[in-house]
Amino acid sequence: MEVFFRELDTVVEEGWAQIKQGAFWKFSLENPTPPALYQQIMLQVYHYTRYNSVNQAACAFSADPEQAALLRFVYKHALEELGHERMVLRDLESIGLLPSHMPEPLAPTQALIAFLNDVAIRKGPIARLGYSYWAEDVYEHIQPVLDGFRTHLGLKDEQMTFFVAHSVIDEKHSEEVRAAMQRALRAEEDRSQIKEVARVTLWLTGQLMEEALRTYLAGEEGLLEAS
Repeated sequence: MEVFFRELDTVVEEGWAQIKQGAFWKFSLENPTPPALYQQIMLQVYHYTRYNSVNQAACAFSADPEQAALLRFVYKHALEELGHERMVLRDLESIGLLPSHMPEPLAPTQALIAFLNDVAIRKGPIARLGYSYWAEDVYEHIQPVLDGFRTHLGLKDEQMTFFVAHSVIDEKHSEEVRAAMQRALRAEEDRSQIKEVARVTLWLTGQLMEEALRTYLAGEEGLLEAS
């Protein structure tokens, strides 16, 4: 398993390295965070987080009923993910950025939701662990961006509950994901699927960030033209 975890960590590190070469990452580290860009990012977080509990639970349909420990993990994790998107809404509302009408998710966000739904139904709980593995352990990577949000927008902990409170929850979840892998992994196909799901979901998350920046910049350009 240690060899597998090193291989999986390499996939995750490569995914984050690609994200950090993107336009969104560079913009975020080199510029003050505009409220409209923060709003756009958080709305995408809201959209995909809404479905995390659902697609986690849906994994049970493709599970072997004999995998009792894995199914317990699925049910428990699905319940614990329920309603986390409401923290995003409260955070946005606390700084006056909650829109009166919720816009549709951007295309990469829709693709991420659809991909995870497909993984849940077609491949099952073991494959989906590839997403959980990195998603429950993102904070060492995203901290510079979060620090920018906090500094540039003057946010307090109580206005960043999704990230602050979530980090405590996710620390426990990260340990549970590794334990679930150690118990459930049997075949090389399982390992390959986990690595592929990790790779694709990280790539889609990067595209989500890029599209959020493009949408923000397009809006700013439209305002300039209108003036």
